[in-house]
Amino acid sequence: LVRESNKEALATTSMIQGLHWVMDPALRLSGVFLNPTDAGFSAFQFLEILLSHRPAVPVFLFEAHLSRNSEQAQKMMKRIHIKGVFSGAESYSTLIRGLQANLPEPSAPRRSEQNALKKAGFQAIPVSDLFTLTEYPHDLYVIDGKDTLQPFASKNTKIDPTQLAKAVENSEFIYIKSEDIQKRKEDVRTQKNNYLNLDMPTEWKTAETIAKTKALLHEMKTSGINDEMIEYTKGMLGDLFKLISNIDSDEGAISGMIEKARRTDRSVFCASYSLLIAKHLRFEKNATLEILGLASILQDLSLYRTPFGDLTDKKPTDLSREEQAYYLQHPTLSADLVANHTDIPQVTLQVVRQHHERKDKTGFPNHIGGAQLHPMAEILSLINSYYDVVMTGKNEAAVIQHLQTEVFQHYSENMIRAFKTVLGTIIQDKISGKSNS
Repeated sequence: LVRESNKEALATTSMIQGLHWVMDPALRLSGVFLNPTDAGFSAFQFLEILLSHRPAVPVFLFEAHLSRNSEQAQKMMKRIHIKGVFSGAESYSTLIRGLQANLPEPSAPRRSEQNALKKAGFQAIPVSDLFTLTEYPHDLYVIDGKDTLQPFASKNTKIDPTQLAKAVENSEFIYIKSEDIQKRKEDVRTQKNNYLNLDMPTEWKTAETIAKTKALLHEMKTSGINDEMIEYTKGMLGDLFKLISNIDSDEGAISGMIEKARRTDRSVFCASYSLLIAKHLRFEKNATLEILGLASILQDLSLYRTPFGDLTDKKPTDLSREEQAYYLQHPTLSADLVANHTDIPQVTLQVVRQHHERKDKTGFPNHIGGAQLHPMAEILSLINSYYDVVMTGKNEAAVIQHLQTEVFQHYSENMIRAFKTVLGTIIQDKISGKSNS
């Protein structure tokens, strides 16, 4: 929220846009209000950058679940430097209207001239960043008449607005030791590395995991694949598996995760759904991650950069004849691409090659079926078929009807049973989540 002269607030659903505002020291900020559960950018990464550029600006959350649990909220606020929590049950516009009344009148235009002196080992921040705080977040220093830094206030001491205004008569900036800011950044990085173990809402854990996956897919699209990327993918899949294993008791969490994965990317959706089925079938964890998880993420690798551009954004029905011919070969091309640049197990490559094959041999590209079709490839193929139906925009009843009449006959009975059980769990979880919200 930006301190405008008419008390209006600037809001964005893009954390990237939010970072542009945060990184502009000439922008007068009263605070940052963050919704980490609706993020396309890691909330922890946002906080880390925020601490670097505006270490004194208070951060508040739009988070309904935290506000319901004051003990959990206190733990989270202490760990990651959150100042307060607002209920996220209302719309952004409603929340912002309520918050505007609490924004103080600015004494100057929103933007001010940058005239901070650079001092080695210190970072200058706008004094306006301190206006909404009640105590100083760090040891602070000011510039005297000889352009020398002098101690001004100690950390956690109460802010005296009169003293603060007088101390900065010569400058609109105040100084913090760079090492103090770096320490807070390291605290956030530590929490980011262990976010699945923290006492925080499942929605935030899901958003963080999906954000990490999106970053991985972007890197694959721009830089290709190598062994280092494979190791990073395994770590991401481990997080996804851990998330899936720990959210069963949180009503609405599984369906929420699947919906967020669906909106993100086919590979993310297939990985999430496939891991749920593998868990139901009690497949061994390491084999699931090394084979099914990796294959889910790598399955469309050859579609990122083709002679026709990125084909992952196109529906198969919208492809030209030449694009369709390429698309029908992409399982083999993806496996070959991975094999040429990495050293992953042959069985994982097999699942990548077969991720559109079907038990009755009606799949592509090689019409493999029966005993030749790897069980994990059949899971991935079924999920891909389901994804295509879901993305048509049909309602839930129509999707299930289509699966019954057009999809299930191509797969084995035991796989269909597992799929139906997981789908039923997700639908029930969705209903439970709505009834409790």
